[in-house]
Amino acid sequence: MNKTQNQHRKEAMQDPGDTYLSPEDVLKDTALSREQRMEVLVNWSDEIRHILESKSENMCPEEGTACEEELLQQLMQAIDVLNNRM
Repeated sequence: MNKTQNQHRKEAMQDPGDTYLSPEDVLKDTALSREQRMEVLVNWSDEIRHILESKSENMCPEEGTACEEELLQQLMQAIDVLNNRM
């Protein structure tokens, strides 16, 4: 059964890391408006920043930090791409 657009949008906003494999997938998601894609990317980047901050405060193990830093860079690049599209 296919998800409705509303369900898809809600899931994307709540947990973008489970909904998409990469920030590039968000950019390609035509089911979302430009503004919704931007919101998903910003939410996802905020989530990754929070994880990295927790790790820097020794609240989480250091494992995976490099991957999260790379993901954050990809998210910022995707946000830049979306900002540059008219």
